[in-house]
Amino acid sequence: MIDTLRADFPADMTRVAQHQATESWESAANEAVEWLKDYAREHPTSFGLWALGIGFVLGWKLKPW
Repeated sequence: MIDTLRADFPADMTRVAQHQATESWESAANEAVEWLKDYAREHPTSFGLWALGIGFVLGWKLKPW
């Protein structure tokens, strides 16, 4: 393995080189949640309408009776 601490690589390349494959799902999920939070802050009306629409459809299709 290349010693990335002594090389002059950009910070994002060294970060990717040091992460293991087991953390990829966790980091992908965290990035998706952060992206949703940012989108909700920037577009609250659109996000609220989408959440209401998805909740309505799921509630209609998954009703217990």
